[in-house]
Amino acid sequence: MRIAFTLFWMAVLLASVRAEANIQIGLSNESVAITSNFDGADIAIFGSIEDGDPAVLDRKGYDIVVVLEGPPSDVVVRRKERKLGIWVNGEQQRFLEVPSSYSIATTRDLEKIADVKQLRSLKLGFENLKLVAPEGESAQDFDAVFVESLARLKVSQNLFLERVGGVDFLSPTLFRARLALPANVPIGHHRARAFLFREGQFVTTRSTLLNVQKTGFEQVTYNLAHRNGLLYGIIAVLVAIATGWLASVVFRKD
Repeated sequence: MRIAFTLFWMAVLLASVRAEANIQIGLSNESVAITSNFDGADIAIFGSIEDGDPAVLDRKGYDIVVVLEGPPSDVVVRRKERKLGIWVNGEQQRFLEVPSSYSIATTRDLEKIADVKQLRSLKLGFENLKLVAPEGESAQDFDAVFVESLARLKVSQNLFLERVGGVDFLSPTLFRARLALPANVPIGHHRARAFLFREGQFVTTRSTLLNVQKTGFEQVTYNLAHRNGLLYGIIAVLVAIATGWLASVVFRKD
């Protein structure tokens, strides 16, 4: 009797600690080729909720946030100052490891999905990205004006994009998100991440990689410029001289 009672409570305990719902994701394309006529693209991210609570699924208690983050790079933001009637660069602030691009899609407004503390911890949303300070400085000392200018600059370049409602549920467990890649999308490995929330609480996340690369002549030029700058500069000068000479011959007046 005691053994049966023990086994019963062990089964109850195992059921209570059963793993919470999980998610799986996949990309419509795992790589994007940049050509001379590339003007941007949409990437579809498909996913599914596994082992979801049927009751929560019925009342649509799960939320999905999908983020596509470009390779990090250092950014310098400068303040323009007018001196002697001329606009010149003045005070500046350097930020380290800033995502070169950041596209986010959600089932609804972030503030309705989770509280600010969770969003900051997960670095979800432009205002919640963790900015890294140069050595010897503290991120807490960042001037708010420079932080706002950084976000405004990225938004103006279409490198920070947000789509509220950009995640659609195709069924109670299947979802799809569409994230935009601008024409000036940075080259390199981009990381796509999906975050699962259950009634305001973060559950789990899943990620995969998207490779953005140049192809054809653009790739050759890009590699030459980054791997052998001197040779690239010499070729550029020679091409400019040849173009100028050819133009003078074609349009020369007799």
